Amino acid sequence: MIVANYVVAGLLFCLALFAVLSQRNLIKIVLGLSLMESSTYLLLVSLAYRNGSTAPVLAGLAEGHRQDDLVNGNVSDPVLQNFCITAVVIGVAVTAVFLTVVVRAAQHYRSVDSADLTELQG
Repeated sequence: MIVANYVVAGLLFCLALFAVLSQRNLIKIVLGLSLMESSTYLLLVSLAYRNGSTAPVLAGLAEGHRQDDLVNGNVSDPVLQNFCITAVVIGVAVTAVFLTVVVRAAQHYRSVDSADLTELQG
């Protein structure tokens, strides 16, 4: 476990949460949400790491590792890494949709300030 990765992931998440809650600019809010996603990716990859482990591949081993490392289960967790790859793809798609909504709102209201979007208020 690398404590620095956990601290950086927490700080990135707090910074992104501050950006989302304190900004009225829609583009900055979308960037804050994207940064929040990235901090969770860092946390998940850090959770998958095990000290002294090797990559879970069967064709060839890195230097300093033996075949027994694979047999004994001394490998990093591939499930979380695969989950992060999938989450990155979904995150890019969601960010693209968010930015499309922001562009359409900017074209209609001539502003990216969330306070100027008053038509939907009840």
